[in-house]
Amino acid sequence: MKSLSLLIIAMFLVSCDHGLAPPPSVEPGFGGTLYFEKGTWPSPDSLNSLWLFASQVYPLDSVKVVQGLISNPPTIYLYPASDKSLPFNVDSVSYSFSPPVATYKYVGVIQRFANDINVHSLRVVGVYATNDTPPLPIPVIVNEGVFTPGISFRVNFYKPPPQPF
Repeated sequence: MKSLSLLIIAMFLVSCDHGLAPPPSVEPGFGGTLYFEKGTWPSPDSLNSLWLFASQVYPLDSVKVVQGLISNPPTIYLYPASDKSLPFNVDSVSYSFSPPVATYKYVGVIQRFANDINVHSLRVVGVYATNDTPPLPIPVIVNEGVFTPGISFRVNFYKPPPQPF
C-alpha cells in the first residue's frame, strides 16, 4: 500500500506543470521582411547607410525629422541603430525591431547618401503602406508583451515613395 501511495504521489508531482506562473515575457515590437527590387540598388558612393525607421509623427517635415531623432525620448527610432546599417546589395532582409510601446504612424526605409545626418542627406526609399496612388502609410501599433510579425514591404531606389520632408 505504501509503494502504491508513493507511486501515485510521484506521478502527481511529475505531471504538474508550472500552474499559475506568468507566461514567458515577449519583447514588444514588430518584424517582417524588406524586399529590395532587383537592379535598383544605387552606386556605392550614394549609399552611406540604410535604416528601417518607425516614426510616431506623420507627416514629417525637416524640423520634425531632426527633433524626432535627437529628442529625449525620441519620436523616431532607427533599426538597426544610427551607427549601423541594414545590409547593402541583397534581395531581402528579415528584421525584428523593438521600439518602445507606441503607435508608429510612419514606418519605412530611409537611405542616407552623405556623411552627415540631416534632412538633405536622407531619402525615404520604401514605406509600409497601402497600394493606393499615392500610397498611404499604415500605422504599426506596438503593444506591451506583443510582437507583431508580417510587417513586410518593398524598397525600390528608382521609384521611392513621395518624400514627407
